[in-house]
This record gives sequence, structure tokens and C-alpha cells, in this order.
Amino acid sequence: MNVKWEDQWGENFSLVFLVVGFMVSVLLKSSILSYFSIFLAGLLAGRMFYIKHVKEPILPFFLMIIGFLLGYLLGAIWVSRILALILFVIAFGSSYYLHLKKIFVIFKSERFIK
Repeated sequence: MNVKWEDQWGENFSLVFLVVGFMVSVLLKSSILSYFSIFLAGLLAGRMFYIKHVKEPILPFFLMIIGFLLGYLLGAIWVSRILALILFVIAFGSSYYLHLKKIFVIFKSERFIK
């Protein structure tokens, strides 16, 4: 069985992010910290999606985002999974929209303040 890691890097990283999401959600016992972390993860996922959606194939990054979210929701035992999913989607959408409208800019753009 020859496995080419350079061809399947997206799937492998999505499994890693699934485990990371599960561990983060299990280790956070405070519901406020859990909601804050999933909101922050949604913001970061929206930023990553905005940066990568034009330049590279998006499916591996989408698999990583879904892997983290699925792992987080599987391990979320102290919070409402529906509310966590809603917060992630709101943060993802708002981050993507703010980057799209150039309110948030990436570091290598000319509008970034040095």
C-alpha cells in the first residue's frame, strides 16, 4: 500500500484538526470560554477561506474547517451544540464579508498599517 502524503495532505490535516477541535472543546470546561473559542475559530476560518479561495484549490481547506468544527461539536459537552454551530457560522460569514469589503485587510496589502 503506497500512500502519497503530498497528494492526500488535505485529508490528513482535516483528521488532525478534527482531533484538535475535539481536544479543545473537551478541555474547555467554561461555557463562556467555549463559546468565545468557537467564535474565534469561525473568525479565523473565514479569514483563511477568504485568503485561499482564489489562489489555491479550496476543498482541502474546506475539509480542514469542517474537520475542526466536527471535532469541536463532538467534544462539546458543556455547551449547546446548536448555539456553537450558529456562532461559528455567524463568525465565519462576518469575517468573510468584512474581508471581502476590505474592512479587515490581510497583512501584505497596501492598506495594512505598518
